[in-house]
Amino acid sequence: MEEKQNGEAEKAAAAKAIEPGLQKRETGGKSQKGRNKKYVIISLFLVLFILLALVGYAYYRGVVYYRTHFLPNTSINDIDCSDRETAPVVDLLDARIGSYSLSVSGRDYKTGESGAVLGVIVPDDIGLHFADTDVVVGDFLRQQNEMMWFQAYLGDSFSYSLNQDVVFEEEMLQSTVESWDACRKKNMQVAKDAYISEYSDEIGGYEVIPETLGTQLDVEEVIQLISETVSRQDGSLDLEEAGCYKEASVRSDDKKLNDIVDTVNRWLGTEIDYDWNGTEVVLDHEILKDWVTIEDGKPVLDEEAVAAFVKEQASAYDTYGKKKQFMTTHGVEVTLNSRNYGWKTDTAGETEELTQLIYRGTKTEREPLYSITARQKGENDVGSSYVEADLSNQHLYLYQDGEIVVETDFVSGTMVSSYDCVTPEGIFGLTYKTMNAVLKGATYRTPVKYWMPFYGNYGMHDANWRGAFGGEIFKTNGSHGCINLPPSMAGQIYQYVSEGFPVVCYYSQGIPYVGPPAVPTEGIPEGGIPDESIPVEAPAETPVDTPVEAPAEAPVDTPVEAPAEAPVDTPVETPEEVSAGLSVG
Repeated sequence: MEEKQNGEAEKAAAAKAIEPGLQKRETGGKSQKGRNKKYVIISLFLVLFILLALVGYAYYRGVVYYRTHFLPNTSINDIDCSDRETAPVVDLLDARIGSYSLSVSGRDYKTGESGAVLGVIVPDDIGLHFADTDVVVGDFLRQQNEMMWFQAYLGDSFSYSLNQDVVFEEEMLQSTVESWDACRKKNMQVAKDAYISEYSDEIGGYEVIPETLGTQLDVEEVIQLISETVSRQDGSLDLEEAGCYKEASVRSDDKKLNDIVDTVNRWLGTEIDYDWNGTEVVLDHEILKDWVTIEDGKPVLDEEAVAAFVKEQASAYDTYGKKKQFMTTHGVEVTLNSRNYGWKTDTAGETEELTQLIYRGTKTEREPLYSITARQKGENDVGSSYVEADLSNQHLYLYQDGEIVVETDFVSGTMVSSYDCVTPEGIFGLTYKTMNAVLKGATYRTPVKYWMPFYGNYGMHDANWRGAFGGEIFKTNGSHGCINLPPSMAGQIYQYVSEGFPVVCYYSQGIPYVGPPAVPTEGIPEGGIPDESIPVEAPAETPVDTPVEAPAEAPVDTPVEAPAEAPVDTPVETPEEVSAGLSVG
């Protein structure tokens, strides 16, 4: 026990003996650590100062450098100017003028075709260069903030646009342009106005010929325009688009020209397909081209030619008043005048109608206007229904559709009196028909039941005072010129005939006239009398018996015949609807 306590006491004494040394050593260690920390701080400050000094120097050097150089990421007109001084930048910018050229186009001076290259201008041709590039580039350099140069390294970019003015020698430009073939006066073609062509068979009309695109230039104006284009540094110039050419004053779209052409072509487009008395007559541009012209800038239709055309067709195809061949019942062909029968064109009316059709450019089929018509078209216009009076044989045939439906003997005009009592031969058209008329002359008044005039006062009628018909009665005891018919036959004939019905009279054996000498009516001259009515001629020495034509609407003038056996003073009752008049019977 005591030993344990003595041991603990010894340990305590030993610890106390060691404690002062330990304390001394701990105090010395703390002092050393303090000194080391101070050295570190000083070193850090020193390094930081050096770094700051280096950064400041570098920044300063950058500021100094970028006072004379462009910042990184700087461009002028898309040219990279980074870290370059003004001189090389100016050189780069000015060097671009060397690649400049101006292409001048227009109309080929030989062919007039558009888009031809007339000439190309390059800088050496006119002494072209940029003006004051160094001044402007210097201004750009001064505008940049060199104090912020480091921002360019951080990604900032700077872009400048330079509108570089150019200068060149005007005299060199003028000399260059005047040397081009297109700018030489001898090569220039003067523009021609649009105009109306002559008549073209190919198109059947007229057309507007377009204006000629001339190549005539005002060279001074061209030089001025090129000068302005070079100043703008444009690379192309089209003189046609710029309106440099002297153009025609009248163009193909000119309203007046086109109105004229439209008018004459409308007239020329007229197509009339005529049925001219059974004959086809075509009027189209082949004929119209000689009638339609352009005079003093106006469309003209020759209306006199229109009238002449109508008259020409009428002369060719009208049958009125012309001689015709007629085949008699006995198979003998005779030539007769158609004194008042046939087709007769109304030339005045048709001329006016045709003129208006042409002005309207009408396409149609038509017949001309007729003043008189026959029963059948064509040269043989008598047709198959007609009255045939054989004056030599004193026999009448009435045909209906080619068949004889009535035939009878008759008594015609006497051959021993004056010549106007001779029944005329020819082809006639019934003027009209009426019943219960009175035939009156200077010495007679005779009523008839059926009156059918066919030529003036010559006509067919019943003659109830006659006891015989036919044979040679007419030679010495004939009528005053009319065809006397048995009453029953006259009634039958009256039922078949109508206005315009053909009546053919002929002497198959010649006219046996033995009366007083007289100049007989010669009839209608060859070609007919298309414009006048055919008069009934009577000898001058027998005015009393001169036939007088009675109009259809005035039965009062109906010719009247007095029978040879009737006394001159025999009273005759006149129907109420018929008045007195001079007639043959």
